Amino acid sequence: MKRIRILLLILSLIMTGLAAAAQITPPSKFRLTPRNSRNLGSQSSLPIRTQEPHLPPTASPNIVWVQCPPEAQSLGATCGRLPVPLDRHHPDGKKIRIYFELYFHANSGAAESAILANGGGPGFTTTGLRSLWLPMFAPNMDVHDVLLIDDRGRGMSEAIDCKALQHGLGPTADDEVADCAAQLGDAASLYSTGDIAVDTDAVRAALGYDKVDYYGASAGGVDVTSYATRFGNHLRSLILDSPWGTPGLVLFAGPYYNSLASPRSVRLDCLRSPTCAIDHPNPDAEFARLIRDVRKHAIQGYAHDANGNLVPVDFDEIALADLIPNPTGNFVGTGELLAAHASLSQGDAAPLLRLGAEGVFPLVSDYGDPTIFSFGAGGATACVTIEVPYEWSVPPQLRLTQFAEAVSDLPPAYFKPFSKAAATAELNDNVRDCLYWEEPTPPAPIVPPGGTYPAVPTLVLSSDIDTIIPDEDARKVAALFPDSTFLIVKEASHVPAQSSHCALSIANNLIETLQVGDTTCLKTPETVWPALGRFPLVAADARPAEIDPDGNNQIGTPERKVVTVAVATAIDALKRSTIGSGNGVGLRAGKFRTNYGPNGGRTTTLKHCAFTNDVTVNGTFTWRSDLSFVADLTVSGTSTAGGTLHVEGTWEAPGPVGNFKISGTLGGLRVAVLVPEA
Repeated sequence: MKRIRILLLILSLIMTGLAAAAQITPPSKFRLTPRNSRNLGSQSSLPIRTQEPHLPPTASPNIVWVQCPPEAQSLGATCGRLPVPLDRHHPDGKKIRIYFELYFHANSGAAESAILANGGGPGFTTTGLRSLWLPMFAPNMDVHDVLLIDDRGRGMSEAIDCKALQHGLGPTADDEVADCAAQLGDAASLYSTGDIAVDTDAVRAALGYDKVDYYGASAGGVDVTSYATRFGNHLRSLILDSPWGTPGLVLFAGPYYNSLASPRSVRLDCLRSPTCAIDHPNPDAEFARLIRDVRKHAIQGYAHDANGNLVPVDFDEIALADLIPNPTGNFVGTGELLAAHASLSQGDAAPLLRLGAEGVFPLVSDYGDPTIFSFGAGGATACVTIEVPYEWSVPPQLRLTQFAEAVSDLPPAYFKPFSKAAATAELNDNVRDCLYWEEPTPPAPIVPPGGTYPAVPTLVLSSDIDTIIPDEDARKVAALFPDSTFLIVKEASHVPAQSSHCALSIANNLIETLQVGDTTCLKTPETVWPALGRFPLVAADARPAEIDPDGNNQIGTPERKVVTVAVATAIDALKRSTIGSGNGVGLRAGKFRTNYGPNGGRTTTLKHCAFTNDVTVNGTFTWRSDLSFVADLTVSGTSTAGGTLHVEGTWEAPGPVGNFKISGTLGGLRVAVLVPEA
């Protein structure tokens, strides 16, 4: 990973599923924020343990047993805190209490191991994401316990709360970071991944487990590395999911793999979608033209974000360079970029401006409960983890000068296809997040002196369209582990085990058997994320829906184009509901409002929504938790005789791309047509 930003690699199902339930506002100050995967588990599928909570017979008397939070109680957790030294150079000094939750296996007899999980960030709670972890590891909980530990300074382990930084109380982001740096001072280096690894093993030992299976997602890969190179004899297996690791800790130390990952992500996302591929057969060339165009002339104006707020937009090369590695929804922005550029070339800037509006994140804002995510803890860990291109001993302004000098020494094409100016603008923002930290005392290193990578069964997963940690970076991490298997998961989101049933089943099998097993499910994409071929200004510019051979279609080409537009209007609102609150505005006009069901489904009402200037759509659609899609739409406008349409199909469903099946009448004529689902 090459970015200095605090590596807030927020997992999409945290953002789109768990976050909504917990009323979490998506953090963005340190905003590597992939909101682009699907929740593979739900509250209804949690492996509820009905037995009374009990204490492990081998538990240390140093553990302080505590009452679990209500959700953890309902799931049969046993909860405790283990006091450990805050500074291990002074073991008799101040203590910090490490909080954990233990979920016991279902079968009788002793557990084969405890499964640990680390979701990355850094800065996130681990225990607060129990409704993510338990469904993931449910297939293994016959003979394996699940042990969730909040890292020091996070979650319930005395979360750091830098008030100004956490709650947006400073006049600028720089002021907030400086305030937090001053609050922590040299203590910032006491929240390193090395300290976290020692804490983790202390909890393991206190509970009496000999072996653990350790899952690390994204930046959690650094935590796993730190543990593995210290306590490899206690590892049973490792799963590294889009891992950040030691090869990515030194900025500018090698190739800048996002130069490959950004075009690849756009290309593969488009070519796998029948809607996009037919209009954009050469995505690389089109993407390069888009970069050149916005580099030459920034696109300025106003557009609505995914929540329906009208915001000013300045879409230049910097904004584009920032958009690609911060994908919205299930690659919503990625899949619409080429179509938006095609519209721009025809004088229609609205689609591109909207993508710009959806990529705007306020840096100074209230980000809520620090026990869910602590910006202070994130900074305290990341800013002593990454090897920044400046000296800690010099003042902040001189640090910026040293960073600029390091950039100047790079080859001109280092960030190609982006210019050095655009790519380093984001990097400069990222560097500023660590700029005001005090010179830390020497932190516990990620890999200790003499540390070795253990030869335990290790699975490393990476997505071929991930721009956050490209597969080239993940592959380097895999090469460090002697008994590793590296697998590419096609079209998966960042951290594939959390967006791909195939990837998760392979991970579960590794824990169960210590073998990777059958990987044939990786041969084809499990899910093709919906992309887009065009943003027509009028219905006549749309592609016509195909005639359903099983129906009795009576409408001609003009009305079949209207059907395509009507379906696109509904899907456009559905996409926005996956990256916003569910309430927003149509691309050209109208509003939509979404109600969420108890089991993850949603129903959206369209009111005078327009995807083109000449077709208006009213009605409702429902996207159910089983990913089925049903819509009943009333269509009107100057380009249609009008009528009603019934749409059935699936959206973002596993398997080959199918078709929406549309019936109804337009102008009194029977409709029986098909529109691709992606």
